[in-house]
Amino acid sequence: MASDKRRASRNKHNSTIEFFDDKGGLVGTGRLIDHSATGASFSASERLVVGDRVRARLRLFEKGIIDITGAVVWRRQAGNATIYGVRFDATSRYYPTGEKRSE
Repeated sequence: MASDKRRASRNKHNSTIEFFDDKGGLVGTGRLIDHSATGASFSASERLVVGDRVRARLRLFEKGIIDITGAVVWRRQAGNATIYGVRFDATSRYYPTGEKRSE
């Protein structure tokens, strides 16, 4: 069996990812596939290329909302969908009530 060489274990997820411009305006949405402490994969109709910078919000059901910044590190075509991988530069967790909490 091949070993997984990822730096952090992945958690499968099926929720929304939202993309924002530099001013904080919503520019698009996608479907989160999985996430970890260091990155995430998602499908989106936005056209991204490896190296693009992203600002996004991950909605993790009962775990809250995480705002991230990062870079696209890979891209794959899967039928009609484009799947992307992003490595996080920074994350901050916000909960649906809007209050910040420590873990």
